[in-house]
Amino acid sequence: MNLSTLYLNAKNAIAQDKAAKIGVDKKAASFMLMLALAVVAVMPELAMAAPWDSAATNVLAIFTGGLTRTLAIIAVIACGIAAIAGKLSWDWAIKIIVGIVLIFGAAAIVDYVIAAAS
Repeated sequence: MNLSTLYLNAKNAIAQDKAAKIGVDKKAASFMLMLALAVVAVMPELAMAAPWDSAATNVLAIFTGGLTRTLAIIAVIACGIAAIAGKLSWDWAIKIIVGIVLIFGAAAIVDYVIAAAS
């Protein structure tokens, strides 16, 4: 075998491996979709065709509830500890603080925009 034959064989093997990975990725994505649909089907709010408002209110409660507040406090504490140690990346600190402000201030921001628009 010469060098060009070895190269072409390796190139074909890589192409076949990529095609196999794409097939596996598609199967994994379809499995995750089916799993998500199964979870949604057994949720009481959706299974009993509850109004969208109550489902949206539940999502809002998850994002602004006690667990999220606790995680935000822990994130700010971690920023403080990193700042004391001199290891704080101010880029990350600003992203964390802005994210917290947007998550917990979302209702006030939307109310302000609605009031300004009307």
